[in-house]
Amino acid sequence: MNSQTTLQAILIVDDDPDILTALQDLLEHDGFLVTAVSTCRDALTQVRTANFAAALLDIGLPDGDGLAVLETIQALAPSLPVIVLTAFTSQDYRAKSLSRGAFSYLTKPYNRDEIRTVVRRAIDLSHPPAPYNNWQDSDKQRDN
Repeated sequence: MNSQTTLQAILIVDDDPDILTALQDLLEHDGFLVTAVSTCRDALTQVRTANFAAALLDIGLPDGDGLAVLETIQALAPSLPVIVLTAFTSQDYRAKSLSRGAFSYLTKPYNRDEIRTVVRRAIDLSHPPAPYNNWQDSDKQRDN
């Protein structure tokens, strides 16, 4: 387990309880703190009240359109990378998702290693480590 990921929170939004559980188990095993919800309403409530390092979002949700949720998330938290994970394989949905700000577009059935890789890449790109400043260290050593 990577110590850098142990404090990273991930939001998963999917109406299929089996997929929610499987993704939650996968990402928690990798050291992420996972919040899993199944509706548009709950997803937006979570984005408004918590800080997430990344989100996995299904498009087909029971109480609304996942693409509309994507747009709202982009307005509420523009730096939050949203990975669309859906059964919709149409190039039209892919294009709409990416043009509306999705970090990536993955289709179901998903590949566990691909999920891990894309989540880590999204977090790394949106939360880069602080640059190392060796000038400060050399100034401290010189002053001592």
